[in-house]
Amino acid sequence: MKGYLVIAVVIATLCLSEVRSQISRDPCKYFPCENGQCVAPNDVPRCECFTGYIYNPVLETCVLLLPDPCAGFSCGNGVCIAPNGRPICECDPGFKFDAGRIFNKCVRIPGSEV
Repeated sequence: MKGYLVIAVVIATLCLSEVRSQISRDPCKYFPCENGQCVAPNDVPRCECFTGYIYNPVLETCVLLLPDPCAGFSCGNGVCIAPNGRPICECDPGFKFDAGRIFNKCVRIPGSEV
């Protein structure tokens, strides 16, 4: 029984050595990098994402960079926020968001002093 255990340990060690050898030859081999290209300066793999993508460390890959929903959206007396990907205005005191207008923006609340 000891002979089988020794053989199993030797095989496992050889397999681990082979895996380490493969990784050291190509650090990018087992590194996911969809929508980008793996580069390995100093044998440390990382993704260089294609244009329009950004690296997501949680997913360990490049994901589509969505355009800023607030780009070109002027609130006037407030700041644009996009809690669900749709731009709305967080208005300054004395103003409220008026989505019923042609131009969505913050309008003065009647009777408020600013």
